[in-house]
Amino acid sequence: MSLGRGRKTREWEKVRAQLKIRFERIGITACEIRLKQCWGDYALSFAHTKKRADMLPGDIEKAVLACAPCHTAVEGMKKDAMQSLLEGIIAARQVQP
Repeated sequence: MSLGRGRKTREWEKVRAQLKIRFERIGITACEIRLKQCWGDYALSFAHTKKRADMLPGDIEKAVLACAPCHTAVEGMKKDAMQSLLEGIIAARQVQP
């Protein structure tokens, strides 16, 4: 038996659709993390600056575009290191989505 999509999933689906438009509009269409194993513009998703359980209102929109290997790598980091790396990428952007 399936429980269906919950409140957090529905919220994320709405925000994700908006982020995709905003990122494309300003030209962010490839992985922003660019670790050694980076796939560039393949298998992209949004990597959040905080783990879901630690998010406060508004944090769900704080994200970088990441390929699957880079996203997996940052998810394996300690919370503080992951947040610092991703916030640094956001801060270094010329234009904020």
